Formats: sequence, C-alpha cells, structure tokens
Amino acid sequence: ADARALATYMRTECLNHKFQFDSPIITGRMVSDLADKHQAKTQASWKRPYGVGMLVAGYDRDGPHLYQTCPSGNLYEYKAMAIGARAQSAKTYLEKHLESYPGADLEQLIMHALKALEGPASDKDVAVENATVAVVGKNQPFQVLEGDELKPYLDKLESQSGSMETD
Repeated sequence: ADARALATYMRTECLNHKFQFDSPIITGRMVSDLADKHQAKTQASWKRPYGVGMLVAGYDRDGPHLYQTCPSGNLYEYKAMAIGARAQSAKTYLEKHLESYPGADLEQLIMHALKALEGPASDKDVAVENATVAVVGKNQPFQVLEGDELKPYLDKLESQSGSMETD
C-alpha cells in the first residue's frame, strides 16, 4: 500500500507540474519532494514511516537519472542500482560492467539488466513469469517489457548462458 500511495503521489505531482508550468517536472526535483515526503513521516511519533524504498528512473533536460529513496528520507543518485532482499549479487554485476553502459545500445542494456537478475534468481531461472524490464530515455516513451515482448531477450540470455556452461 505504501508503494502504491507514493506512486500515486508522483503521478499527481507530474501532472500538476505539467498543468501549471506546461513542461515536464525535472526528475531530481520530483524525487527530492518524494524523499521529503518519506522524511516527514519520521518526524512525528504518531505517524508510521513509509515502509518502502523506491528506485525512480527518469529522463529530463539534463539526461537520464536513476534515484533511490529510503524510508528514512535519504536520496541517492546512481548510474545503475538494484534494491531488495537479494540485490547484492545484482549490484556486484552492475558495478563490474559499469564502464560498458555509456556506449551500449538499448538491446545490450536490456541484456545487462537481465544478466544482473540472474544472480539473485540463482534458485530459479529468470523467465517471462518473473522478469519485467522498464525502458525510459531520450525520444523513448516509457515502456514496460514483459511477457512476449521480453521473450526474445530471455531466449538470447538462455543461449548465452548455455554456451558458457558448455565451454
């Protein structure tokens, strides 16, 4: 419920800004407001803090951004990040391949995202049922890849993993 409430808050803020100023909100400003909302809940003893951290990706006049908010109200900007119970192996993969991201095309970036998911999903394969990739960028509308749209990338990932096991 907390994540849904915060997502609704962000949507509302984006729409209000677009209506008032006739331009999209700067990603950093929106996420800063979100972090302030998180932090305000920690100030009063009678209010329950939000129990969710969020990864927020956006593209604005300054380029692509990836932010993480914490329930405490802290805000961090990253080039690549994973959060969750078993995110350490994904973070290690992302950090190891960080230098290859600026020159990569969209397909390569999607493959990196799926390879990063392989580590935390070591007990089961990354599959159509348990993987989703979201894409945001310059001249690129927000797009969620799942199901049949993601299958070609997962097939490619499986063939790459299969060829590495046989070597």
